[in-house]
Amino acid sequence: MLVEVKNIHKSYSKIGTKGKLHVLKGINFYIEEGSCVGLIGESGSGKSTLSRLILGLEKPDDGEIKIEGKPVKKWIKENKGKMSVVFQDYTSSANPNFTVKEVISEPLLALGQKENIDKIVEELLEKVGLPTNLVHRYPHELSGGQMQRVCIARAISTKPKFMVLDEAISALDVSIQAQILELLKKLKKDLDMTYLFIAHDLQAVANLCDQVLFLYKGELVENIDSSELAYVKNDYAKRLLDAVIPFSI
Repeated sequence: MLVEVKNIHKSYSKIGTKGKLHVLKGINFYIEEGSCVGLIGESGSGKSTLSRLILGLEKPDDGEIKIEGKPVKKWIKENKGKMSVVFQDYTSSANPNFTVKEVISEPLLALGQKENIDKIVEELLEKVGLPTNLVHRYPHELSGGQMQRVCIARAISTKPKFMVLDEAISALDVSIQAQILELLKKLKKDLDMTYLFIAHDLQAVANLCDQVLFLYKGELVENIDSSELAYVKNDYAKRLLDAVIPFSI
């Protein structure tokens, strides 16, 4: 397996009180190499907290996260550029003063890649279905769908092994969401990547992912293959399923 999440707990101090808010409660799951796991839950369920822990941006109170058998921080240090992330807000995840070329090449330059940058950026734009004449444009000159494709191009620039997509399509129009989902499917196949796809849209998760995790109030209440979604047992998972109409499994 590529990613292993074992008995993860995370709490935060409540503002103005001595109490703690228990955000994640004993989370366990794993992600096989080459698969896409969808993590679904409503706002406040702990999805983004879990993604920050997996990305090594925060530490759990208890439990451990391992990648290829190594603690996440150690793995990231030894495998620079092999984990990437695409966030929901493409407007704040890219420097507005950077051109498209600068946005995409930023992680490459950080890793010491200096040769053939123009060629690499053009190839990445082509991979995400964007014209190469956008290289000198700025973020405000692009549509939301184009900008999210630029962010995806940046995320795959270092040829990552594992990518976290944290609500990566939720800020886009429905028609653009469908295009980005198709792009992610193609990239996963072409580049042999592993995804953790975090969303609150069950239809999008089922469309892209092999496995679906339902997170409710900090607890993992269902873990099921996407092909078996019609047979979920948890009440929260059933409510989400019933709310998606029409929905073909």
